[in-house]
Amino acid sequence: MIRRAALGAFVVLATRGLSAQTLPELRFEGGYASVRQPGFNGQDTVPAVDAALLAIYWRKPTDRWTLYSSGNLTYARDSLAAAQAVAAVVFPWLTNEHLRTDVGATGATFSLRSAGRGGNGTGFIRQHYVRDAWGAWGGTAVGLTVRDGRRRRSYSGDIGGWTRWRFLFASASVSRQNSDDFPLLFASGGTIAPFALSYELEDWQFAMQARRGPHELSASWTDRRGIAGTDDGGEGLSLSGVLQLSDDIAFLASAGRQLSDPLRGLPQADIITASVRVSIGPKPLPVMQRVAIAEALLAPREGEGATLVVRVQAHDTLAVEVAGDFSDWRPVPLVREGSAWVARIPLPPGKHHVGVRANLGPWRAPRNLARVRDDFGGESGLIVVP
Repeated sequence: MIRRAALGAFVVLATRGLSAQTLPELRFEGGYASVRQPGFNGQDTVPAVDAALLAIYWRKPTDRWTLYSSGNLTYARDSLAAAQAVAAVVFPWLTNEHLRTDVGATGATFSLRSAGRGGNGTGFIRQHYVRDAWGAWGGTAVGLTVRDGRRRRSYSGDIGGWTRWRFLFASASVSRQNSDDFPLLFASGGTIAPFALSYELEDWQFAMQARRGPHELSASWTDRRGIAGTDDGGEGLSLSGVLQLSDDIAFLASAGRQLSDPLRGLPQADIITASVRVSIGPKPLPVMQRVAIAEALLAPREGEGATLVVRVQAHDTLAVEVAGDFSDWRPVPLVREGSAWVARIPLPPGKHHVGVRANLGPWRAPRNLARVRDDFGGESGLIVVP
């Protein structure tokens, strides 16, 4: 029901200084939620319920695929207690750098105030086409909800696209959902024919995101129409933000209306959350933001050694850093010169390693250097100063 979750008093001991080549990404989130659900058929509204939240997120990248997994627990003193797990594998196409396929599954156990106890399982596949400043996707999913011993099936398909302009990202999508989960839709406020074999909904969603370095502010609006078996409709508006306080700690907040989701068995609800996230490992770049293009060159200087010139072609909204054995793997900020980020670092003769990252993402070798990988999923570039 609530994606971002963790106990407010949850304490994580995050180890800093593991070296620039960090472990696979691991996140813990702890916080609070206020949840208000409509009564049966939307006739009345029950009081808001306070809930404690707990979540863990893990990401493991390799050369050929990336595995994502997460789990969260929502706990209140009533029937809002719920747990959910998600696992997904992302496959980039080796023959086409612009194509990427997502395959995944979710599982949940929950208890809804008006629809009984039960659980849910969902499988999905989505195909992406990604360019530097725009992209598109299409996908399908199937869900099975078991509630009070009865099975409810749901199907969905969606298409959408996104674009980027400076620090702004915008997306639009449309999805169709077909479900026979009458209890869920009825409890969420729709006027539903109780004897229909299935119910079809259409959602149009528009989202906008502003990103400055690792900080984010997002808004989304969803318009729903009943297509078949129901005249259920409505609008959902949500706002969220991420304030990155340090490499490891961020504050997250969100508020808005979540429309009912038959695919995952989730009811309509008005939700407010606040949480703290502790990260161990690199923060990945968003799908919409391609990896920055970095190059490293040596410029001769008087005496021994040379000057390492690192030039990164990346948007001016990114926070770009370089590090290496020359800085004991402490990040060195770059400065903006024209359309690129640039750093100039004096090096003595010998072998050196250098890595570049953007927005606290994974360290990567400049593209014109030989790559050296470590045991932690990171890499650096090897450069030799004569």
